[in-house]
Amino acid sequence: MKGQHAINNKIQSSQILPFAISLGIFMIAAVFGWFKLRYGFNFIDEGYHMTEAWRLTVGDNFFSDKFTGALTLSTFINALVFRIYPGITLLGFRELQFTLTIISLLLLSFALYKISKDFWYQPVIFSIFAFTGLDPVGMISNLNYQTYPHLFITIYLAFFIMGLNQQSVLLKRILYITAGAFLWLISFSLLHMSLVVISVVLLFVIIKIFKLKSLDFNFKDLCFVMAPVLLLWVIFIGIYGNAFIQNVILSVQTTLSEHTHAAGALITINWEALKHIIITLFFMIAFLWSTKLSNTPLLVGILSILSVMMFAAIDSSLFGLIMPYYRGWFDRPMWFTALLVSSYFLFLCNFIFKIVKKKPWNNFELFALVLFIPSIIAAINSSVFSGLGFLAVLYSSIPAVAAIACAILSMETVKKRVYLVKLAILILFFAPFYYATAWADWKFTYFDVAPEQANVEIETGFGRGIKTNQIYKDLYGWISATSQAYSNKDDYIISYVVSPMVHMIAQRRPALDDTFISFAEVPKDYYPKEIEFMKNRGRRPQLAYVFEAEPAMVPVTTLKDPKRIWYNKQFTFPSSDPISQYVLDNMTPIQKFPISKKLAVGLFLDNESALRILENILTTDPDNPGVNLLLGNIYQKKGDFDKAKRYYKKAASLH
Repeated sequence: MKGQHAINNKIQSSQILPFAISLGIFMIAAVFGWFKLRYGFNFIDEGYHMTEAWRLTVGDNFFSDKFTGALTLSTFINALVFRIYPGITLLGFRELQFTLTIISLLLLSFALYKISKDFWYQPVIFSIFAFTGLDPVGMISNLNYQTYPHLFITIYLAFFIMGLNQQSVLLKRILYITAGAFLWLISFSLLHMSLVVISVVLLFVIIKIFKLKSLDFNFKDLCFVMAPVLLLWVIFIGIYGNAFIQNVILSVQTTLSEHTHAAGALITINWEALKHIIITLFFMIAFLWSTKLSNTPLLVGILSILSVMMFAAIDSSLFGLIMPYYRGWFDRPMWFTALLVSSYFLFLCNFIFKIVKKKPWNNFELFALVLFIPSIIAAINSSVFSGLGFLAVLYSSIPAVAAIACAILSMETVKKRVYLVKLAILILFFAPFYYATAWADWKFTYFDVAPEQANVEIETGFGRGIKTNQIYKDLYGWISATSQAYSNKDDYIISYVVSPMVHMIAQRRPALDDTFISFAEVPKDYYPKEIEFMKNRGRRPQLAYVFEAEPAMVPVTTLKDPKRIWYNKQFTFPSSDPISQYVLDNMTPIQKFPISKKLAVGLFLDNESALRILENILTTDPDNPGVNLLLGNIYQKKGDFDKAKRYYKKAASLH
């Protein structure tokens, strides 16, 4: 007993140096990751995720005031955050996301430690997420329907693995019930991710069929994991009943009527992504085969060369032979995606090989199996149903990376190495993908300027503390000032095209069902329904902010060039658009904010309010030509042509 204790102490002490190096890498990534959260203001997607949750805390109801959206119930979770902390800012939400990332990494790290008592490698394999948080794609460092499943699948697996290693029956059941609650949260946050629930059933079937006795997971354990999933869904449906079910049906119908989600378009082959996967697969095979080299200096040298070659391929898009993915915005994250997909393929090959050859499973391999199964199901599910395609694989990458590390450390050629050499192997394997992904996440602030050009900081309101460009800051201030000047707290507004963050700046609820107004993909009858919904619910807009193009600054070429440009003019009040028609018929343009030489944001005020405000202005400034012209427009819309004529003549006489 004493001898075994001494051996364990020696093993533990020999891990201290590699752990210190590993932890140092993690801490450096975490410091820069926290610093990164301040950069970039997003009017589009991030504004949508924030507005949809915030509106539920200021009077709106998820089902009666929004007739689609039940597929992404993560909105309820963000609404809970707003209720608990009403004064939370955009930066506060990003910091909360970062904090939850670190907590989930600590939980999974502890679970992995319980497998073999090894603690040296967890910080380095998770270091990329200390920088990117839950969004390795590099789009939005916030909590939304994509990052929540990533968080919950990580925590679920942490508790599940701890349950597998627990000897106490009572503690085992508590851990399994907790794991089941987070398994339910995966499906709750993004409904189509409910397929991940079958992973625990699949694992149980594999254990029984192939008699993996080292994994102590029986039918009673399965029931304890599944019970919270079933119970929590029964409770939720019992509370919301038909409203939820009808909303799900309508949401699915609306989604499938979009051409990008049509049934025939869901299963496609992305040839550009496939090229990345093939190249990465060759790298993985060469790298893992090279671990057989017995000479340590030669091994490290060969692996270093392979790592540098892989980085060169990533940095140059295979020396120009592969087109940078999605205009270069997501070319580096696509290589990280390719690493995960390649590992899934190699794992399945190894799984089949072991079953056919009846090879024994070591401890690391068994837990790689536990981690890989839900990761693969989540990856397939998300890549099929998400508009991001293969990139969505990264929203289950934390457990996937843990599985890859377990698989590498389970190899006989790696197990016999000293800890420092094992650390070098892991660093050289992940480094080209991690560095490239972190670099891309830093450079692409998702429709804002590059960080080095973000030379101003928003000082008030929901955006307080965010560093951005001068135009965004001035636009932010203009929206905030005009909303306060021309509307009251309980008024409704319209913001389009694709500019939902306006609601958070203005602190005014959306008049329409949807806050992400885009004319690119929605069915023809969608926006007429929106107008009818608005009228029937008495949500007449007081203001409308009309962007002539999406408020987005996009890279000129690739992320290596810091230059950003605006989209060309996209919006000209199309006559076929019922929202445009409503604004033209019932609202008056009163101000404009120029965002470039060719683009502006127009502010429209409800006719009745505009009439009252403008006539008050004329009492003190009767010779204001602009006000006279606006009054002529309003009375013409009202059909009072005599008054319209009088104001038009006055405006004309004043030029």
